[in-house]
Amino acid sequence: MKAYALTAADKPAALVDLPDPELPADGVLIRVRAASVNGIDLFEANGYLVPMIPHDFPVVVGRDAAGVVEAVGSGRTDVAVGDEVIAFVPAMPPLHVGTWAEILAAGPQVVLTPKPTGLSFEAAAAIPLAGATALDSVDAAAVSAGDTVLIIGATGGVGSIAVQLAAARGVTVIGTARDGDDAAFVRSLGATETIDYSAVDVAAAVAARFPGGVDVLLDFINRGEAFGPMASLVHDGGRIATTMGAADADVLAARGVAATNVMGSPTPEKVADLAARAAAGTLRIEVQQAFVLGDAASALGAFAAGTRGKLVLTFE
Repeated sequence: MKAYALTAADKPAALVDLPDPELPADGVLIRVRAASVNGIDLFEANGYLVPMIPHDFPVVVGRDAAGVVEAVGSGRTDVAVGDEVIAFVPAMPPLHVGTWAEILAAGPQVVLTPKPTGLSFEAAAAIPLAGATALDSVDAAAVSAGDTVLIIGATGGVGSIAVQLAAARGVTVIGTARDGDDAAFVRSLGATETIDYSAVDVAAAVAARFPGGVDVLLDFINRGEAFGPMASLVHDGGRIATTMGAADADVLAARGVAATNVMGSPTPEKVADLAARAAAGTLRIEVQQAFVLGDAASALGAFAAGTRGKLVLTFE
């Protein structure tokens, strides 16, 4: 099968031919139809995770996928051949299995949920990691009706979903986005206001607009020193969720701010819920661009440059 994989510790990932995987006794084989691009894939493909997590080479890149079940192991009864499914492969050591391959061998550790009829494979593949991270962030910050919520990174895969999940709870959403198409996109998802991070100092602009501070900060971009000015925009007693590990919960607690460093955790229940919303048209999964597997390097480059929604790989 064709796969985009790391074959050695000292080489970046590349398109390679690998043997078709064997059917796990307690798993399934999935013919992948689409896979999405996430930040972890960029790190994995460039070998940055090699010193951090044990690898069992070859290591296929990719966490999210949608496809069709081709074979079912004797120990598996929850799926059948021909089922259309959404899959998420946790980054559990040693890394080996990934979704950027024509066939995914999904053992019991792989999150599986049915793909709703009418939801495209491309949109379905874009949901698991970004969607669960957005949902976990909104829940961690206890976003509720009447809140003013500042979302840093509102145009990306996680941010674009978080804008919608927050807006659906009856809040005022302020999102960071470049003026023009990006700002229009974020507003179309439910943001009330946007701030052009490329033209103004975001912290100064928000402080001027909300001198009493915002209720909630969801920051999907900043870390280190850049996070401090963002955290200061939340009033005493407010809430913060960040995916960058930037929040010092003890320091922020000194002024009553509840802060959570979120590690998105897809589960069958979360993915099924988000997919059902997408299929019903109440959650928009924006796929900015699709690349064929052979052009995975270009997909990674496009991701690094910034996205409006999600990027996916498609398989013929």
